[in-house]
Amino acid sequence: MKNIKLRIVYLILGSAFLLFALFVLAVNVIIPSHFVNEAKKALLNEAEYQNRTIPYLYDEPDYDEDWEEGYFFTPSIVFLELEDSYQPNPWNRDVYLLEKKLLEYCAGRDIILDQCYTFKMDNHHLIFMSAQEEQDNGEKPYAYIMYIDIGPVTHYIVTLNWVFFAVLLAISSIMCLLGFRFGRDIENEAERQQTFFQNASHELKTPLASIKLLTDSILQNNMDMDTVKEFVEDIGNEADRLNRMTAKLLSLTRAENPQPQESEIIYMAPTVQRVAKMLRTNASWSGVTFCLELDEDTPVLILEDDLYQIVFNLMENGIKYNLPGGTLTVHLGRQEDNAVLTVSDTGMGIPEDALEHIFERFYRVDKARSR
Repeated sequence: MKNIKLRIVYLILGSAFLLFALFVLAVNVIIPSHFVNEAKKALLNEAEYQNRTIPYLYDEPDYDEDWEEGYFFTPSIVFLELEDSYQPNPWNRDVYLLEKKLLEYCAGRDIILDQCYTFKMDNHHLIFMSAQEEQDNGEKPYAYIMYIDIGPVTHYIVTLNWVFFAVLLAISSIMCLLGFRFGRDIENEAERQQTFFQNASHELKTPLASIKLLTDSILQNNMDMDTVKEFVEDIGNEADRLNRMTAKLLSLTRAENPQPQESEIIYMAPTVQRVAKMLRTNASWSGVTFCLELDEDTPVLILEDDLYQIVFNLMENGIKYNLPGGTLTVHLGRQEDNAVLTVSDTGMGIPEDALEHIFERFYRVDKARSR
């Protein structure tokens, strides 16, 4: 489970880009198209209303009470008269230029009555219709143009692109930060699980190796019954220690922060002697001689299984990386209030450039034999 945090960040950025693309599509295409349709409906509705015949009675209002102006743009309709030529709008020069351009646009085209057209200029987007109203006195029909300028509305909505982009950018940044931290937590949890399995295999290797050495010694050597009984007893002790380690590992899986076990006062010399007895056969196969200097025994506050694991690993490595005919020396001493255990061998030693890594978990100098 690598690069989970980057995958989460990429997923958030991709989702934000897709959301922004959908928003741009809606704001720039769907909503303007909807406004155009609504403006056309409003113009057609108004043209139908203007051409209706409403009877005038003294006891009734001069408008149709059943008529409904149910269109959003109906109040925005502007009427542009065409009789007696076009008169400039004295109130707004921008409107005057817009309507002048609109008339020029209509003059060069065959404009059909009661049909909607589109005209754009600068930030203006006009939906207009040419209409005429019949006169009661037989005069020629009254001609005019109705138009709705949806440009300001659509322009305002389009500016929301930048607002939405800024908001989306801020939210995406926060989500990316949270996603990065969440992914990092997942990676750390996966790394903790992997470390747990490595620790489990590393811890269980020692008693299993001891049992293997004892059984090989029994099978490959002619021993009297007392020695066999002693070796079988050692196998039972290693099996008990394996059970305790298994229970300890299981307890680690039940609690994320397990409570440390209570330590006890243990003298180191008996543990060193027990490990030496366990590894003596292995040492003889490798041609390594033990030299135990245990005269100055000292107690330590530690779990007995942990002390056994430490001594076993050090002495096993001293045999494994020693030279044939070499010596493995174990010395117990005391330095002020500290107990000192020194394990030295006559092997190839550790390269100077690797000394700073010896306390790293599962580090091996020989890369070909690393995990």
